[in-house]
Amino acid sequence: MTDAKSPNLPSNLELDVDDLEALNVETLSPLQMAWRRYWHHKGAAISTVIMLLLLIVVLLAPFTARYGINEQVLKIEEGNNIYLSPRSIAWFGTDDIGHDMYSRLIWGVRTSLFIGVVSALLSVIIGTTAGAIAGLYGGLFDDLMMRVTDIFLAFPFFVAVVVTRAALGNISAVTAVTGEISSIRFIIFLFAVFGWMGVARLVRGQVLSLKEREFIEAARAV
Repeated sequence: MTDAKSPNLPSNLELDVDDLEALNVETLSPLQMAWRRYWHHKGAAISTVIMLLLLIVVLLAPFTARYGINEQVLKIEEGNNIYLSPRSIAWFGTDDIGHDMYSRLIWGVRTSLFIGVVSALLSVIIGTTAGAIAGLYGGLFDDLMMRVTDIFLAFPFFVAVVVTRAALGNISAVTAVTGEISSIRFIIFLFAVFGWMGVARLVRGQVLSLKEREFIEAARAV
C-alpha cells in the first residue's frame, strides 16, 4: 500500500480578508430558494402578473367599472339599450335589460373573490381548531372528530352544498343567522362548513407528530 499524499501547497500561502470574502458562497433559505425558482419559471411569473392586474382591477371596481351593478346604460342615440354590441359606452355590450356586461363582470368577479377568500379563511380557522384539539387530546374526541371528518369527506363538495342549501333555506332559525338562501353570507357559511376537513386532518397529523418529538418529551419531564 502507498500512503496518500496531500497536494503540494506553497508554504507561504496567505489569504487576505478580501480573498476570504470572495470564497464565501451566498446561502439561501428554503423560502428564498423557492421564491427565486418561482420567478424564474416564465409561466408562473406571467400568470402571477396577470392575476395581480386582474386583482387590482377587481378591487378597484368602483373606479374601474363604468356603471353600478344594477345600473342601466342610458343616453343611447338609437333609443334602444338592450342587446347592444360592444362599443365605446358598453365595452362588452349589454344584456336583455340594458346592463353593461363589462361592469357586471367586474362586480361579479369581485363578489366571487370575496366569497372565496372569506370562506377559505373560515375553513382554515375551523379546520385548524378542530385538528389541533383532536391531535392534542386524542382518545375518544380524536376518534369522534376523525369519523365526522370522514363522513363529510364522503360527500361530493358541490353536491353537499347544493343539497344543504335547499334543506336549510326554509328554516327560519338558520336563515336568521346566515341570511337568506341567496345571500352572500349564506353561501360563505356553506362553503366554510364543507371545506374544513382537509385542513383538520393535516393539522391533526402535524400535532400528533410534534407530540412525539424529543423536545416535547423533555418539556414534559421538566
